[in-house]
Amino acid sequence: MLYVVQSNTSKKVTAATLFANAANVTLKGTVNLDTSVQILASPGIIDVSKLITHLACDATGGTISIPSGTTNQVKVLAMISNSGGTMTIRSNIANSANVVFNNVGDTATMLYTNNKWFVIGGTASLT
Repeated sequence: MLYVVQSNTSKKVTAATLFANAANVTLKGTVNLDTSVQILASPGIIDVSKLITHLACDATGGTISIPSGTTNQVKVLAMISNSGGTMTIRSNIANSANVVFNNVGDTATMLYTNNKWFVIGGTASLT
């Protein structure tokens, strides 16, 4: 949902409506899609309604889960702190893989397609 002011009138509009008749749209400069970030300490559930999740791991670590997304959705995870544990996503990942975050700076960029999350980039380990 976007907030637009037109002729001193405030309106809410979806991005789909705003760009419905636009072809080959090019965005330049800084584009912030969502400024809210989930901070997740283990164990827990990743919020797929937010683009970015920061992982703050305690000494025991644990398993985190990610629910199904929507087709072609992108999700970004980054471990921002670690007190010695490991955080692992053990379900809903393509090829029955696990995504393992061991160190501060570990990241995973994932794409939801074909009813699974596919890791398309990052430094987290796949096992």
